[in-house]
Parts: sequence; structure tokens; C-alpha cells
Amino acid sequence: MEKIIIKDFKDIFVENVNPGKYKSKKDAIRLISYIFGLSEIKEKQKTVRYTGGYGVNSYDPYLCCEDMYVIKKLYKKTKKGLRHIYHIVVSFPKYIEDANTIKLISVDICQYFYQNGFQCIYGVHEDTEDLHIHIAVNSTSYKTGKQADLSIRDLKNISITLKKIAYHILKGNGY
Repeated sequence: MEKIIIKDFKDIFVENVNPGKYKSKKDAIRLISYIFGLSEIKEKQKTVRYTGGYGVNSYDPYLCCEDMYVIKKLYKKTKKGLRHIYHIVVSFPKYIEDANTIKLISVDICQYFYQNGFQCIYGVHEDTEDLHIHIAVNSTSYKTGKQADLSIRDLKNISITLKKIAYHILKGNGY
């Protein structure tokens, strides 16, 4: 079967999930566990072939969360009501079926966040018709200690950047 060529970066969908949630350490652990495929709800558990991250333990969800929480404690960003983590999902058209290429995109997206001062973790999920990446990003910068309080405009700009990262890797891999 011939590969379908991706026409535009707009064919890639980026979503900020639950913008008002993830305001406790427990919420962060749940999200990171889900990204690893280890949901508290047995029906939601799944095999996640690829996971990884930057600035965190990328093999254990609890240690990963602790690594992020250490930064929050260091910069005194643990008070109630502060967002602990951002959850971003990057989805691809159904004709993109190569999980290895999606892993490359995941790594580059995490490098982007890490170079900008934020720890992050990813999981490539294959449980729906379209491959997608779940990404958790610490809301506190390990470089500056500032709390990321992203506006709608900020999220839109990040979304475009992530789409462009994905698009360039897809084009470089024959899509």
C-alpha cells in the first residue's frame, strides 16, 4: 500500500486536555499513570509501547511525579489551587500508522519543552483508530522557577509549534 502524503501541518490535531484540572499531586500521578498505561480503572489500562521523558524518571510514574514535585517544592509552587501539570494530546490522521515515527515526534516535542525549561513525559497510545501522543508537562520551570500560566493565545502558539515539529518529522519520514 502506498503511503499517503500529509498535505499540511493543520492535519495534525493538538489539544490541551482538562484546562481547569490537575491542581493536586494526586491528579498529576493519575495523569502520568494513564500516560504509562497504568490507569486506576482496570478497563482503561493498556499496553503503551513507547514512553519517555526529559528531566524525569521515565520508567516509573510515581518517581516521575516525584521528580516534577521536587521542582515545585524547590520553588515553593505547591500551594493549593496552582496547576501542577499540563496535559497535551497530539493526534494524527488515520493513514499515519507508523508508531516508530510517532515516537520520534514524541521525543522532539519533549526536547522542545525541556529546552524551554519544563520537565515532561510522553506516551504513544495506539488504543484508537488514530495514533496519538499524551504529554504531561510540569507547570513549574526547572530553570527559572516560574509557574507557567498559559493563556489561550499561548496554548494556540504552542499548538502550532508542536504541529510544525510533527509535520517536519512526518515529511522527513516519507509522509
